[in-house]
Amino acid sequence: MKNAIILAAGKSNRFAPFTYERPKGVFRVKGEVLIERQLQQLQAAGITEIYVVVGYMKEKFFYLEEKYGVKLLVNNTFAAKGNLYSLYVARQYLGDTYICCADHYFTENPFLEENPLNHSYRACMYEEGKFREFAVDYSDAGVITGIAVGGENKTAMVGHAYFNAAFSARLREFMESEIHDFGVDSLFWEEFYGRHQKDLTLYRRPYDGHGFYEFETIDELRRFDSEFLFNIDSEIITNICKVLPCSPNDIVDINIIQAGLTNVSFSFCVAGVKYVYRHPGSTAGNLIDRQAELFAQMKAKELGVDKSVIYMDISGWKISYYVPDIAECDFEKHPGQLGQAMDYLRRIHSAEVDGSVKVFDTVGEGKKLMGIASASKGNLAAEFQWLVEKVERLDQYVKAEAEKLGLKKVLCHNDVYEPNYIVTEGGDMYLIDWEYAGLNDPANDLACILCRAHYTQVQIEKYLCAYLGREAEPWERRRYVAYIALCGFYWFCWGLYKGSVGDDDGFFFLPAYRSCVRFIDSALESYQGEGAQGP
Repeated sequence: MKNAIILAAGKSNRFAPFTYERPKGVFRVKGEVLIERQLQQLQAAGITEIYVVVGYMKEKFFYLEEKYGVKLLVNNTFAAKGNLYSLYVARQYLGDTYICCADHYFTENPFLEENPLNHSYRACMYEEGKFREFAVDYSDAGVITGIAVGGENKTAMVGHAYFNAAFSARLREFMESEIHDFGVDSLFWEEFYGRHQKDLTLYRRPYDGHGFYEFETIDELRRFDSEFLFNIDSEIITNICKVLPCSPNDIVDINIIQAGLTNVSFSFCVAGVKYVYRHPGSTAGNLIDRQAELFAQMKAKELGVDKSVIYMDISGWKISYYVPDIAECDFEKHPGQLGQAMDYLRRIHSAEVDGSVKVFDTVGEGKKLMGIASASKGNLAAEFQWLVEKVERLDQYVKAEAEKLGLKKVLCHNDVYEPNYIVTEGGDMYLIDWEYAGLNDPANDLACILCRAHYTQVQIEKYLCAYLGREAEPWERRRYVAYIALCGFYWFCWGLYKGSVGDDDGFFFLPAYRSCVRFIDSALESYQGEGAQGP
């Protein structure tokens, strides 16, 4: 009795942004869900014992157990390991087994083909030009004798594979013996097989290149199915069509810009105009107050601080114009940029706010993130108790001073630094990424810049003068320096949190910690002693 193992754990990053919503295996192509079409083909060939190895958005596949009687196996390490590990998860079920991927599309059912000698084989086809699949060499008898990653004008591994029981037993022995060796679990199963070719006989089963599809890119899929964007049931596509407005097929040239530290964004074109769609990241919920962000984002548009935004939804997605001809933003090299950047901050800090904008408590938010990170990083509050205690005391001093002097909180960006300023060759500037916006002391925005790198006292004075339009009074200087320490603490805690959930903890993680340590003692001393008095 033959069975099948379908590998469906991967994220398929090349199909972002749609894989932010669902795995590639459940995309609808020409009216059919990819993995369902393959399950139907397997069952039509009499193969009813089917195992599906899931990982990314595994819950999207749960319904398959009831609908098709398959058994799901979970690979929770899909992000860090290759598909060999998914095969290892299913190793006990290897016998006379078809090995498939959830995103394969076969126009004809390959599982109905006869294999009278019960040879183990890999589906292959000749590829013209350069390709990224595994290239193979083979003997006159059709036995694969060599394998390489990528090739040109050569036979490539494309489609499914079949292992007979003897092949499976030997492969399982190799996997169980070597899976914990350095680097092995990050391999594709084809690479692992290539290490053991002399002990594992695998035949080439040739196909003519028509009828086997793996869809390496969105454009490739759309060439095969022109109605793909109509049928994908994507909220992203629905949102774009609602705002612009347009038809799904009007959306072209979809390209990931970059997976950001909190969100992911992609560019696209409609009617010759280029736009950017911002999709909320998976960890944003612990960091972002979307109501405050929405207010600040639209206020920034109104004030000319960010003219790129077109629409933002309270759930966090946003559509903006693509800003072309981006130039270098460097406040040290280009003093004019610093002046414009500080002017933008003054505009925001002078804006009227309503009750929808909540207070962004720099230290309180940092401690919250440290607490969340402690779930996987140990008791961080105890480990850094010496620093937390100092930060809490300094926070009490600056808050008491604000109350005494009647200093009011204002609308702040709370994530100000050069990467969040976009500058064009023509001199336009945009302050973007308002996720951390909220009411705060204006000193916090300046401190966001000054805590993420080592600035000299001369440089700090330059930034204060650029923002204030004059030299700082002694009490102001004391307050702004104190906020460098407090803001450094927040971004240190932010890095702890991001690292605890497996995300990039930011290039400023260590510099922020250093800035907090560098300024905390002197800031405390300035408040505890006979230091400068307020106005």
